[in-house]
Amino acid sequence: MAMLPVFSQENISIGKKYSLPSAILGEKREFWIYLPKDYYNTTYKPARYPVVYLLDGDVNFHTFTGIQEMLTQGPYASIPQMIVVGILNTDRTRDLTPTAGGRQAYYDSKATLYQNSGGNNHFISFLQQELRPYIDSAYRTSGYNILDGHSFGGLTAVNILLHHTKLFNAYIIVDPSLWWDQQLMLRQADSLFPRRDFSGASIYVAMAHKEVVPMDTATDHPMAIRAFEKQLQRFQPKGLRWQFRYYPDEDHGTIPVPAAFDGLKFIYSGHQVHVKQAVADPVLITRHYDTLSTRLGFPFRPTESYLDWVGNYCLRIGKTGSAITIFKMAAAYYPQSAHVYSSLAEAYRKEGNQQQARVYVEKAEKMKEK
Repeated sequence: MAMLPVFSQENISIGKKYSLPSAILGEKREFWIYLPKDYYNTTYKPARYPVVYLLDGDVNFHTFTGIQEMLTQGPYASIPQMIVVGILNTDRTRDLTPTAGGRQAYYDSKATLYQNSGGNNHFISFLQQELRPYIDSAYRTSGYNILDGHSFGGLTAVNILLHHTKLFNAYIIVDPSLWWDQQLMLRQADSLFPRRDFSGASIYVAMAHKEVVPMDTATDHPMAIRAFEKQLQRFQPKGLRWQFRYYPDEDHGTIPVPAAFDGLKFIYSGHQVHVKQAVADPVLITRHYDTLSTRLGFPFRPTESYLDWVGNYCLRIGKTGSAITIFKMAAAYYPQSAHVYSSLAEAYRKEGNQQQARVYVEKAEKMKEK
């Protein structure tokens, strides 16, 4: 059988590896960076993007970036394009547990697993004082930040939510190890939930199925997560958007995948604009993003690429008036973009208004000169 010729093309890449010397942790920390597909798109003015900080990045990076990219596809995107920072582990137990000691009643014969625990505050300081400032200076970030943490990472996420609430805008808390130190975080939540203002924060809590086995002391893991759910129900913390979901078909190892998908959709619920409705009434786009911004306590706006797609779709189906309205909306959001004014010129040409078309051709040329 004859072999067909195969030609090598460019590599498929989802990110790059970096490292940062940490004075706080006294070691070099590695992290992986995923940049959204439009990050280097020269058609549009450079945009700024939300950032997801992914704990256990070496395990979850490939899955999470794939889910994130799929959810941002096309004009029906459920979430905005984002930068993903996958933080690799050096000493996971040290970094992701808030106190020393651990759990003598569980895995008693393996108590050495927890002998180096209790460095969570140093790790949080690393996030706050070293990693976040670096990411914000090196990349075009918008200021909206999400933390995704699983197991001990979920424990860390709850610790940050309670004690450093404004460090992140939203949290995906996946099967968290809230049993730690006799349910320390639950005891602290009892005190903080009734009196702290969580306005602007969103959390998605995912719980995996745990098979209950007689004489298995590990059942305190699901019991602690259920207790956290009850605290959220009882206290209804001020300003906190939250959702809890139990996954009966997922275990502790598989739950990060559906939790990432569902968590991102919950955080950005309302992001998707129905294209046909936008074509019929373009003002809906502005109202839609105003509502989303109010819900999340952070200013969001439609991307230039989204408005460009919808505007050109209107031109293709003969809705020239709607196209002009949408391109004008894009010009209001992105007044320094030459591409927006070129699109407006094309729309006016199709409408038959050559005078206005020339006005916007001139504006586009001036922007290109800058």
